Amino acid sequence: MKGRNAKGRNAQVSRILSILDLLESTPSGLSASEIHDRLKERRHHAAKRTIYRDLNALANAGFPLFPDEDGESSGRWRLERTTRVHQHLVLSAKELFALFLARGALTPLQSTPFFEDLLGIFQKLESRLGTKQLHYLRQLETEVKFEPGPAWGLGINPDILETLRSGCAERQVIEAVYYSVNSKRESLRRLGPQYLYYALGMLYLVAEDLEAGKVKVFAVPRFQSATMLDEPYQGEITPPEALFDGGMAVYNGIPPEEIVIEFDSEVAYFVRERRWHPTQRITHLENGRIRVQFELGQTPELVAWILGFGASAKVRKPAGLIEKIRGAVKQMNAIYNLETSEIPG
Repeated sequence: MKGRNAKGRNAQVSRILSILDLLESTPSGLSASEIHDRLKERRHHAAKRTIYRDLNALANAGFPLFPDEDGESSGRWRLERTTRVHQHLVLSAKELFALFLARGALTPLQSTPFFEDLLGIFQKLESRLGTKQLHYLRQLETEVKFEPGPAWGLGINPDILETLRSGCAERQVIEAVYYSVNSKRESLRRLGPQYLYYALGMLYLVAEDLEAGKVKVFAVPRFQSATMLDEPYQGEITPPEALFDGGMAVYNGIPPEEIVIEFDSEVAYFVRERRWHPTQRITHLENGRIRVQFELGQTPELVAWILGFGASAKVRKPAGLIEKIRGAVKQMNAIYNLETSEIPG
């Protein structure tokens, strides 16, 4: 019963968002019958009396929603286009609604230096809202949950982060002690900071390694110290699309080539419902299978992504990537065969 109630509540949230969208895009207003018909076109199946309850609930909660003289029966309902939170901040009702739903998506930031600042922003907004409206939004917020995703930027030192950010903003050279995973040691670096870049739950600094004369990507948690020098950095900024175009996330410098992968019907829906890379092209095959093509480099990220689908994904080309997958599978097979043989009978 609990699962059924949650499902119904989520359907209500989706339906109310659609009602707000319809009314916001129709300044002259809509009757309950018109709203009911248009919701059916959007695949919301609810009785007309349910639409009346939704409209009255929104109005009672403080949304600027008003029926005409006989709106309760056959008249039209109108939504004022904006909700004034402050004289310099004006939000539509739908924007305000979406903002509070999105608050749940901030969970991965809890261990970062940004989280308290974000909470402060929401507290300021809340202080400007009416009691009924705020209560209604909080109630809906408890019924819509977000997958937390990877913990965002664990281990980030707030002082180091502020130094890196300031270096990017003021275009000043940074001297830093950085731990390299490749060399497994710390070293002193002189960096020309360009910008901070977020990918896969991690924050990176894109900067020119002034000793090597090359733009590189540095994981922010691996900085042991950072000092902004009184020395301007005058290098050209490398845009993200030029730096990361050949990879799925932060690996770069690997030439892109045509990647072809086929997925069986068990994972086809999951794969095609997401945009994994801008070059993605999907072809539908028989029995619910799909073929996905990318222009990507053969990066460790790509190999790990493919392996995550197990036997439901099969690489068709290029040959080099097929060999990488085979090698990884052989290594895993050897590990598990060894562990199995060591388990007492």
